[in-house]
Amino acid sequence: MGALVAASLGSVGPVSAAGTATLVSGTVVPHDPPMNGIVRLELQVRNDTTSAWTAADPVHLVWKRADGKIAAEDTRQLGQPVAAGASVPLTLVTLAPTAVGDFTLTTELETHGSKLAIGERTAFHLAGFLFKGRGNGHGLGMSQWGARGRAAAGQDYRKILAAYYAGTRIENRDTTGLVRIALTDEPIDLARPWPRLFGPLPFVAGPLTVDGLPQLQVAAGSSLGFDAGASGQPEVFTLAADGSRGAPVVIGHPLAIRTASAAGIRTNIMQIMGGDFRPGAEQRRYAGLLQIIPKGAGRVLPLNVLPMEDYLKGVVPAEMPPYWGVEALKAQAIAARTFAIRKLGQGGDFDLRASESDQAYSGLTDQREESNAAVDGSRGQVLTYQGQLITAFYMASDGGHTESSEFRFVGWDNGPQLRSHLGYLTGISDAFDRGPSWQVGPFTASGAATVLRDNGRDIGDRLLGIDVLQKDPSGRLVGVRVRGSSKSVEISGPTLRAWFGLPDTLVDIVGGG
Repeated sequence: MGALVAASLGSVGPVSAAGTATLVSGTVVPHDPPMNGIVRLELQVRNDTTSAWTAADPVHLVWKRADGKIAAEDTRQLGQPVAAGASVPLTLVTLAPTAVGDFTLTTELETHGSKLAIGERTAFHLAGFLFKGRGNGHGLGMSQWGARGRAAAGQDYRKILAAYYAGTRIENRDTTGLVRIALTDEPIDLARPWPRLFGPLPFVAGPLTVDGLPQLQVAAGSSLGFDAGASGQPEVFTLAADGSRGAPVVIGHPLAIRTASAAGIRTNIMQIMGGDFRPGAEQRRYAGLLQIIPKGAGRVLPLNVLPMEDYLKGVVPAEMPPYWGVEALKAQAIAARTFAIRKLGQGGDFDLRASESDQAYSGLTDQREESNAAVDGSRGQVLTYQGQLITAFYMASDGGHTESSEFRFVGWDNGPQLRSHLGYLTGISDAFDRGPSWQVGPFTASGAATVLRDNGRDIGDRLLGIDVLQKDPSGRLVGVRVRGSSKSVEISGPTLRAWFGLPDTLVDIVGGG
C-alpha cells in the first residue's frame, strides 16, 4: 500500500447556498486508493436549512462510473441531531468499488424528503489488484474441511481416505519406535535478543534432570535457562525463581532433558504460538524428552523425542478441531501417521518439523479426549499403494476440487514443469468441502510492483496486469505473466501464491494498473 495522502474534498472554502448542507471543510484519505480499498472522509458540515436534521437522517455515499451509472452505494445514519445553523463533524468510511477505471464519489444527506449534496463530487482513478479465491493449501490429497463434511454425511474414515487417496489400502505397521521432532524450523541463535512476548530468556521449567549433568537438576519452581556466553558458545544454567543464575555449562554436545512430571516438559522454545496470546500461551508442554543440540556459533536446535503414537496425539488436535467428528479425526490420524513414518530415517538431526513445514505439532498442550481416542482407535494404521507407504499429503481445504499429482508444486519455465504422476493422487471434485472463500488485497499497482521487487523481479514502478497463461484441471493457476511498467516476467502459480501470501492458487485475479 502506498502512503496515505490527504486531499481537499470539493472547494477549498465553504460551499453554501440557501437551503443546503454546506461543506465547511473536508479531507479524503487516501487520494489514490486501490480498488476495493478503504476511503475515509473527515467532513465539517453546516446545516444551512430552516429545519433541524435528525440523528436518523441517512447519509449516502454514492460511487459512480465514468458513464454516470452507480457502481456502489453506502448508507448510514447521520448519528446526531443538528439544529438549523449549527455544524457537525462527520467521519465516513466507505469501500471503493471492486473495479478499475475512473469513478466519482458523491456525499448526500437525505432529510425532510430532500437530498442535499455535501460538497462537490470527488474524482478517483482506481487501480490495483485483488485476489479472490477458494481453498487453503496445496490442494493435494485429503481435504480436512472435506473430511469434516464427509464425516457429517455419515462416511467412516475408510471411505473418507479412499475418496482422497485412490487405490490405497489401510495396513498396520509397528509404531513403537521413537520419532525426533524439531521444535523450530531453524536453529535458535542464542546471541540474538529473545522475543519479549516469550519471556526474558529461553527456558525449560522444572522439575527436570539432564542426563550426565547432575548439577543441572532443578526442582519445581526453578528452570534451566539458555544464553550465549562471552565466547559466543551456547550455555545452559539453572535459573531460580528470583532470576538468579547458577554456574553456566557450555553446551558442547546434545543435552537430554527429562521430567517425572505427568504434565510433561514445559518450555517457551517452540516455532509458533498458534495465534493464542493468552497468558501462558507462549509456552508449550511436551511428553518424552527434550534434546538441545548445539549447532555452533551460539546456535542450538531443540528436539522433542517421543514414541510415534504419543507424537500423533500432539498432531491431530493441532491439525483438526476435535469437534469435527470421530471419523474425520481417525482419517486425520492415519494420514498424519503415514506422512510421519515415511519421513523416518532420512538422516540429519531430526525426522520432522513441528510446523506446517511438515505437519503441525503442539505436544501435550492442545491434546483432547476426542483426538486421543482417534489416534488410539487407529493405532498403527497407515496407507499404502501397491505395497508401499504413500506420501500422505493433506491440506485445510481443496476449494471444491483436489489437485492432481503431476501439478504438485508446479514450476514454470516457458511452460509448465510437471511432476511424475502418482496414481493415488488424482484430482477429484469435492462437494463435501465447504471451507470458506477468501480475499487477499487490495494491492495498489505500485505496492504490487514492490512485492515483486522484494522477491527479485523488478518489473518497474507499477504492475499493470497479471495474465493467466494456464490453469490445471482443478482450476488452479499453473503459470502467469506479470506485466510491469518496464518489463514482463512469467512465474508459476505457486510462486505467485507465495509472494502475495495467497492461501491457494485456486484464485481469480481482479484489477489492473
